[in-house]
Amino acid sequence: MLAVFVAGAQPVDLSAVDAYVRPGFSLEWVFQTPLPGEASWTVVPGDAGNRPLVMRDLDLPGALERRLLPIGREDPRKYCVMLPFDAGEELLASKTGVGLYLAQIGQNWQIYLNGALVRDETYTAGDGTMRVERAVRGALVELDARYLRRGRNRLTIMVMGDPRDDRTGLFMGGPYLIDSYDRLEAMRSEGIKLILIGIYFFFGLYHAMLFALRPKAKAYLYYGIATSLLSIYLFCRTFLVYDVILDTRIIKAAELGALFMLVPAFMAFFDTALGRRVSAFAKAYGALFGLAAVLRVFFWSEAFLRLWQFTVAAPVLYVIVVDIVAPIVASIRGYDGPRSHTLPGRLLGGLASTDASKLLVGSLVVGVALILDIFGLNSGRSVTYSAYAYLLLVFGTAATLAGQFVRAYERSEVLGADLSRRVEARSAELEATLSEQKTLGVRLSEASSRLQASVEASAKDMRVATRVQQGFFPSAAPNNEHWDAAFSFAPASGISGDFYDFYMRGDRLDGMVVGDVSGHGIASGLITVLARSIFHRNFHELRTRSLGSIMESINAELIPELSSVDHFVTAALLRFEAGGGVEYANAAHAEILYRGADKIRAATLKPKGQGGYKGPPLGREGIESPYASMRFKLNSGDAILVYTDGFDEAKNVDGAPFGIDGMLGALSAAPEGDAAQMLDFIVREWRFHVSGSKIADDATAVLIKKL
Repeated sequence: MLAVFVAGAQPVDLSAVDAYVRPGFSLEWVFQTPLPGEASWTVVPGDAGNRPLVMRDLDLPGALERRLLPIGREDPRKYCVMLPFDAGEELLASKTGVGLYLAQIGQNWQIYLNGALVRDETYTAGDGTMRVERAVRGALVELDARYLRRGRNRLTIMVMGDPRDDRTGLFMGGPYLIDSYDRLEAMRSEGIKLILIGIYFFFGLYHAMLFALRPKAKAYLYYGIATSLLSIYLFCRTFLVYDVILDTRIIKAAELGALFMLVPAFMAFFDTALGRRVSAFAKAYGALFGLAAVLRVFFWSEAFLRLWQFTVAAPVLYVIVVDIVAPIVASIRGYDGPRSHTLPGRLLGGLASTDASKLLVGSLVVGVALILDIFGLNSGRSVTYSAYAYLLLVFGTAATLAGQFVRAYERSEVLGADLSRRVEARSAELEATLSEQKTLGVRLSEASSRLQASVEASAKDMRVATRVQQGFFPSAAPNNEHWDAAFSFAPASGISGDFYDFYMRGDRLDGMVVGDVSGHGIASGLITVLARSIFHRNFHELRTRSLGSIMESINAELIPELSSVDHFVTAALLRFEAGGGVEYANAAHAEILYRGADKIRAATLKPKGQGGYKGPPLGREGIESPYASMRFKLNSGDAILVYTDGFDEAKNVDGAPFGIDGMLGALSAAPEGDAAQMLDFIVREWRFHVSGSKIADDATAVLIKKL
């Protein structure tokens, strides 16, 4: 009998009892009930189920001036709320414990029962500012029955927050109850709402996946965004979210951000679902409240929330009029079906022929539900209307998208049938011309065979010419007791425009040349053979002259030979003495490089203060000028590198040339060893730089080392 009696006990409605409120807070106040008429306390009469206690609205001593739209932030203040109540035997005998249910409370708070602290939700820093905000909806606090007394009890609440913020206090009208814990916990049951939120979230995810598969169908994207935003908004208005996220500022930011962008997302969906572009009005409205969602992080949310409440009717009416009613009216006027001669037939036919009619009922219901929820925000009502009404819009949208798919399928069937007829007609035409194409194919095959034979003959001739040209050049570098030489000869393709030669008298190395003929192809290759022969003959026949004089003689021979072609020759000519002396002349050729045996870095080899030591290119009529020569000495271990511009001008895949810095770096880093080892290292560095890119020019290099 006792269990039945307790189960039927009435809860204590704290909104029905008089509340005593005062600014500030002291632990001394929690131990005694205010006396009637005590001036320091403000009495707020009870009003069962509808008695909010918002600190800024109570005209407490020291209250700040009221503002229509509070924007700035104030330092948090403490307030004390005393709620005396009577506890009966039934409440004290509850077998599941006693609980306190608070519809809403914030921003930081403490609960005292008869002077004993039963819940502390204050998170402050040393300077008194709030580190964490706890403006909680549906707070459930377990009250230790040991602190309850039969008869009169005191429930004292310390609330702390911004004195201008509407969430500082018990800011909903109700309910505020003390009852058995299990009955209060049952009030927080929201399983169906969480199921709906999950449905909406996964529905949004599903449409996002559809958009990923069909990026041109923007309606899927906007509908997925809108559905996801609604699921976020509804989740932020559950009781569960306060157990998941401690700082309620995060919850408020997510709630208002989703709320502000929900309507623009739906406007964009309606526009694109009906085959139009997103309207300028939807973009402007979305930009405005996207900015509001950001700015509310720095200012209080209430001003932006009021702005949204006062303006949201405009986009709702826009959607109803422009996206739904106008297409329906146009469809009814333009309907020309079998029953268009009667008004009911025209109405039914027009409604059936447009997607807007499928969205009309769901949109109207959701619009009404949203308006009810919007104007329920001040009283803190849980979002229930739109959560359930949205199902109608989901069904209407699904019908719209399914109708679009069916129409697309029907159009594809019609197009398929038409394509089949076209294919049959085209096949007949193709069969008629097949014999002509077959004859043409035979002729093309014969022409291809002749062309292939010609290409193979040309390739064979090119291989022969390449072997003949290379036969004129030395096949091995000379080495003796005084000099160690190595060369690298890398034609870009086939016949080369580079040439090199070593001048020997018995085992003695007298000199060498490295040259480069301008241009590419067979003409340049033929000139290399001619130039190599002229250099060889003049070097030996005029050995008593300086290299500058020899260069002038060579130039005089080349000018008449090259006067009929647009080519010229650059060259570096060197003469060696057994003791290490070297004579050097340059005809517009690349600098030669020098690396001393005791030097860390290689350097270019040119005389100091003689900028004009190079002569002009060889074989160009009208630009003859004297050629100079210079002398220097190589000591044991010293090395020089002579090369053509195919090395330093070669570029990598990024278009950067190897350059003279690359040549100097490679020569400097070359390991100690014979000339072949040093040159192999330089060539490997060069090939690494140009790997992956096409070699456009011939590359020749000769390295001479003094022993």
